Amino acid sequence: MNNSKKRLIALATSAAFCFSTATAIYAAPTTKTLKALFNGIKISYNGQIKTDEKEPFIVDNTTYVPLRMVAELVGKTVKWDGVNKQILITDNGPSSSDQAQQISTLTAQLAQKSLEIAQLKQEKAALEEQIKTLQSKQASTSDLDELEEQLMEDYEEYEDIEFDIQLSGNEDKITVKIRVDLDDFYKEWNKLSEKDIKNYIEDICDDIWDAFKDAKITGYIYDTDAKEDVVEFKSNSKQKLEFDFLENTDLADLEDDLNYDYKNYFSDIRLTIELDGDNKDIVYEVRIDYDNYENEWKALKNNEIKYFMADIYDDIEDEFPNADIEGYVYTTSSKTKLAQYWRTSSGSDRFERFD
Repeated sequence: MNNSKKRLIALATSAAFCFSTATAIYAAPTTKTLKALFNGIKISYNGQIKTDEKEPFIVDNTTYVPLRMVAELVGKTVKWDGVNKQILITDNGPSSSDQAQQISTLTAQLAQKSLEIAQLKQEKAALEEQIKTLQSKQASTSDLDELEEQLMEDYEEYEDIEFDIQLSGNEDKITVKIRVDLDDFYKEWNKLSEKDIKNYIEDICDDIWDAFKDAKITGYIYDTDAKEDVVEFKSNSKQKLEFDFLENTDLADLEDDLNYDYKNYFSDIRLTIELDGDNKDIVYEVRIDYDNYENEWKALKNNEIKYFMADIYDDIEDEFPNADIEGYVYTTSSKTKLAQYWRTSSGSDRFERFD
């Protein structure tokens, strides 16, 4: 037998072994002679040329390739079961490197999910805290509104003065805004001593502490006419109030009134009045152009000057009943003292003339 026939028989036997079907596995053994064509067939897998010791060939226009080669290319394992005459094809498990890569990928995904879960938990906790805060503020606001109404019922009027009381804040920090139009209640306000005002504010704050015992209180009395605070107050850690009585700028208004009322007090003498001080101590100064009105001034009797200065004193006292008051008459040019007026603690007049 020549070599070409031997090769043909060997190839036929190999091809028959590689492509036996499940039906052929159980069929009775037979021998067939095949004519195969070897034509340099190559196998390309994912763009790469694959080679094997067994070359693919063509029989009756059908191409035959080694089963093991193809199976391993697609991740399968091929075994021959000689006892049962079966070709066993099974899936390959991932390689150790693939497993390591998969574990690494899954670990990274798990870490990312854990981070997202932690962030979501933080956001949830923050939202829950916001809800609690809003609920607390809502409750505090509702309680403050009720307390404000109660304070208005109890303290809207004090010593014939009408006040408007407003509360803002929360159960921990409360601001008290007390509004009053001192243009309407000027005389009534100035009859109040600092102690009276303190007592009024302390009573309001005591009622607030009855409802919110741990609240820190700050507040002020606001003059809606002058658009400025006249008293400021705040509490310390022991629920004691500290007060700040601000300088009373209404002296300027009173000064204007006095100049208007007394400019023609002496028909033949022109004069101006200036006020200095605050609601505790007030000094009034009457200025006279002595160069022009020296004779007219000297012609005045002491009682006329005394009554003039006493009238100014009374007008100031009407507005500031608790103030210490004293008055002077000066020359405009050199500020030479011409007269002085004051009252003792018993209310007795004291007057001196210096020209």
